[in-house]
Amino acid sequence: MNITNTLLINMKSFFLSLCALLCVITLQAQEQELASFEWSELSNSTVVGSQNPVLVFPSESDFTVYSIEEIGSQFYAPKIIYITKFDASGKPLSTVDFKLPMRSRKDATLLKVIEGNNKLYFFSHVAVKKDGKNVLYAQIYDNETHQISDTIELYTVPIEKVNNSGFFEIAMSSNAETFAVLVNKPFVKKTTEAINVLTFDANLETLSEASHTLSFDSKRAFRETLFVESDGTVNIIKKTNTGKKHPITTVITVTGNNINEQQVSTEGFYISDSKVITFNDSQYLIGFATDNAKPAISMGGAKDSSFFIYNISEGKLVKNQARSKETIKRVLGKGYIDLKVKDILIDNESIYLIGDCYSKDSEAIEGKNFEYNYTHRFGPGIVIKLGINGDVTYDVPINYGEDYLNRMEVLGSFYPFLNNGELFILANEKESKLKDKKIVMGYDKINAKAIVLKSFDGEGNIKTVPFWNSKTGGAKKYTTYAPTQTLRVNDKVFYIYAIGKEMHKFGKMTLK
Repeated sequence: MNITNTLLINMKSFFLSLCALLCVITLQAQEQELASFEWSELSNSTVVGSQNPVLVFPSESDFTVYSIEEIGSQFYAPKIIYITKFDASGKPLSTVDFKLPMRSRKDATLLKVIEGNNKLYFFSHVAVKKDGKNVLYAQIYDNETHQISDTIELYTVPIEKVNNSGFFEIAMSSNAETFAVLVNKPFVKKTTEAINVLTFDANLETLSEASHTLSFDSKRAFRETLFVESDGTVNIIKKTNTGKKHPITTVITVTGNNINEQQVSTEGFYISDSKVITFNDSQYLIGFATDNAKPAISMGGAKDSSFFIYNISEGKLVKNQARSKETIKRVLGKGYIDLKVKDILIDNESIYLIGDCYSKDSEAIEGKNFEYNYTHRFGPGIVIKLGINGDVTYDVPINYGEDYLNRMEVLGSFYPFLNNGELFILANEKESKLKDKKIVMGYDKINAKAIVLKSFDGEGNIKTVPFWNSKTGGAKKYTTYAPTQTLRVNDKVFYIYAIGKEMHKFGKMTLK
């Protein structure tokens, strides 16, 4: 072979390699163009007013953040709430702050924050032995006026002791127009349980109030959830005998002065987590269950083996579907433990039941009083598409698992949404895993993550597209994306939050 032929072969090989490289660069560029990002400047996440941000009220031009923070360093320190409006670029515009109510120099305890239609509702209570009452309070923030209402006294329970002062639970309907308050009266030995159920409109004006006596012993279940529909129907999902071999789940439906109790669980069918939905004017309980509660609990958590649909309106079990062995094996080889209902999305006749495993451990910090480190464990997850009659389209596991410490909890889990009849999930994944790197050196490289968009086709096959241009930080200031802090403006635009070390920032993501 002469020199000319050798040169031609080498040049051909070079151009082929160059073409391949250009193809890779082009594909990566196209991939990057699937989403664009506008990030605010990095700022210190320990500064007062933005220590525990929660994003609400997204629009094309702005969004709002509230942060609940303690005043001082004491374990029982009172709380102050900061609410800040930001423009679309993450620049703060204005801030208001307020404290929870106080009575007889005793600060109220925050019970729940609920996001309504351009309003935030802060519910708290304080029990004082001196005046013999436990009072449920509400304070309303109006996002249009950027102002806080006067404190509202929603309900008062007469008490004799602070440690036996009853309980309050609050829920809001899906259209944000109706609120329900469940009042568990103070414990009385050897009697049935007395409750009050109230409903309110969006301005917290009373719509109805009823007193009922349940068939249960006078005690409040440790696991009890409350749901209210826009027509004022209230459902209480009550769990009893939770530490026994056959735990019981009862649905208590309250409509005005009428009450109905129906035991949903049966032998071999024990509900672990569930939510109430309304579908075609009927109410359903949907969630996850296990067939063997007691042994699973003793081994560290309920091992869910099925998903179910129960028709509350008709009082019948529609479907209890065991998971396939293949699905169970694919999830860490042992199935789901601590599986929670993350979301239920409805699209015409299709229902998406989305689950996420979550558990939390605490450990006392040596040498400090009442201070703990909390470990939050997320994953794996699951997506189930089914019809209201129980017909299952697919049952797909999402294999992932991560632990987060303390305030980094916001980085866990994922954000599901529907777009034109398709299911998508926004999440973050380690770049080393996405690029199949076996060895990664350096703090930033080990922890570097990219936002990913997972799409599901009609058979449940998952396609994962990483956005390599989603990076948010630099050396020693690394921040990463939090899918549990995602706000959807429309089909294409989202506000997102990122945190890492002691720095954080807000961002606006636009899908192409």
